[in-house]
Amino acid sequence: MNRGCSNRKVIAILSYNVWLHPRSIKIAKTLTRYGYKVKLWGARAVRKQWDSTISTLLEYLVALIDVTLLKADLYWIENIPDIIYLPIALLGKKYIYDRRSPWAKEALVMHKLPKYVFKLMELIERYMVKKSSYFVAVSTGLVKEFEHIAKRSIVIPNYPERSFVSNISREEIRRKLNVSPDRKVVIYVGKLSRVEGTDLLPSVVESIKGLNAELWIVGDGPARNIIQELVSKYPNYVKWFGWVPYGEVPKYIVAADIGLVPRHKTPYRIYYSHEGIHKITEYFAYGKPVIACGIAPSPYYLVVEPEELGEAVAKAIKGEVRLPKPPKLFWEDHSLPLIVKVVNELLK
Repeated sequence: MNRGCSNRKVIAILSYNVWLHPRSIKIAKTLTRYGYKVKLWGARAVRKQWDSTISTLLEYLVALIDVTLLKADLYWIENIPDIIYLPIALLGKKYIYDRRSPWAKEALVMHKLPKYVFKLMELIERYMVKKSSYFVAVSTGLVKEFEHIAKRSIVIPNYPERSFVSNISREEIRRKLNVSPDRKVVIYVGKLSRVEGTDLLPSVVESIKGLNAELWIVGDGPARNIIQELVSKYPNYVKWFGWVPYGEVPKYIVAADIGLVPRHKTPYRIYYSHEGIHKITEYFAYGKPVIACGIAPSPYYLVVEPEELGEAVAKAIKGEVRLPKPPKLFWEDHSLPLIVKVVNELLK
């Protein structure tokens, strides 16, 4: 194997909430495997002794100082929140800017920011892209917006590692959960929030009511009240497992039949696809077809309007619509070679 580097160049991988972001950890593992010395950086938490806004600002200030003092030959930084990484650009350091979401646009919608704050965030984002040595993004939509101002750009998808696939018995999992082999199971994995489309799930349950089918929900979050009400109202058609350790997620996917990716339709849907939404390719890894809404189209899954989601699920269960066959897309086959290529180009 070509290890890519013999003089132990140091690469710092910066992710604000690093242990919540598997992509950063996968990048670190990849570069370590190829002979680089890796520093994995995450922001230090500040004790919440004051108002939450003050605590957040203090946490940002500490992070800014840490980032400024961090020494490396190359920096791989995520774009959330990119104001923290401004010192790297201002000091003229060599860095890869990894755009994982339309951060400024999402913040405008989610937090109802004043327009001047949004404009400032967007200005910082453009500056970080322009000054980067390499502009990387998790999807085609995310890279296209700024590729014209970047020195070099590339899409590096956020696919799961092969180790995500394990030898799990579908029949055994169903038996433990008292689900018959012929019952169709539709699964949603992820955070329970309006952004993730939790409020679209009731339409799915309403549509499968009366069919030999049920909805499984694996996850938790601020919109849990919607799911609690669903379970209470339709106990025979909904199973909610709450938050489960990541290592246990595969057993629920393998025992299901169809994966769900419900999102609301926004102007930003072009940024989201199977390239960047991790759970889509996790469904694919176990051969599960996917029905989605509010994201970019793809030949690999069915996209419908949010208001048609429940109807589409019911038709798929009844065999009235044919779902695309899911491909097998893994980190080692697609993302790993591109990471090595980018780093070798910058440090050769």
